[in-house]
Amino acid sequence: MPSRQTIGVLGIIIFSSSVTPIAIRITQAQGIPSMIIVLIRLWLVSLGLFPIIWTRYRQALFRLTRRDYLLSAAAGFWLALNLFMLFLALEYTSVLVTSVLRRTTPLWIILPEVFLLGAIFSRRIWFSLGLTLAGVVLVAAGGLNAIEGGSQPLLGAGMATFGALCFGIYLLIGRRMSDEMPTLLYSWLVFVSAALVTTFFVQITHTPVLGYSLSSYIWTLIVTFLAQFLGHIFINIGLQRISATAMGIILQVGVVVSAVIALFVFGEIPSSLQLIGSVLVIMGVLLATQEQQQHPTPEVA
Repeated sequence: MPSRQTIGVLGIIIFSSSVTPIAIRITQAQGIPSMIIVLIRLWLVSLGLFPIIWTRYRQALFRLTRRDYLLSAAAGFWLALNLFMLFLALEYTSVLVTSVLRRTTPLWIILPEVFLLGAIFSRRIWFSLGLTLAGVVLVAAGGLNAIEGGSQPLLGAGMATFGALCFGIYLLIGRRMSDEMPTLLYSWLVFVSAALVTTFFVQITHTPVLGYSLSSYIWTLIVTFLAQFLGHIFINIGLQRISATAMGIILQVGVVVSAVIALFVFGEIPSSLQLIGSVLVIMGVLLATQEQQQHPTPEVA
């Protein structure tokens, strides 16, 4: 039986994963552009971690090679794209569609491992991939019949799926770098790189950073706290207590809870196709996560 501490950690993870998409939608409704929300979030985290990095990892930072910096920068680029797609998807489609499709990342990691690394996976993995792809199609198509599916449900679904793919590339780079530098140092380099990428896009699009309401900046701080501190930190703590498979199930629970909250807060009523597709996606992701946990190192041809 899990301890009270473990139950508390899991409760915080479910709360964070459920409420974060809702908070993002509320923040966007304040009139602040999604790109500025991402910009503030990334710079706050980067600057907040800097004293720790400088104190504990200064020497390791100066010992890094050019390759380390380039790969970290590449990871930051894909992380920034992932965040752009997540926030923009919430502008065009429902919380349910965005939440379900952004959790398909484990399946998109499989494809490059097969085609680029020559990995061989079990039939169960391929079945879960087919299940997920069928679910994605149903979720996207069902947006056209949803009572409140967003202004452009197909565009939003495409953005959410592409965001999951971007996050998969980010994770693949992270796997390579995990043994080459301390995790916190790598994370900080990625956040700084993503912040610089976002700053570049803000500059070329001439998106103003200042001039929005006080409430929009307060909600941006709330999103940062929910996603970065309650989300990332407690997921890492949770992974020290439960398996990756169990964590995958917990995060899927968050998808369901956020959809229920969105139903009452925003009046988002999904279509029957979206509900069926969401179940297929969740089943496919959970099957793939469980299989990879049981067989973490597939054969390479």
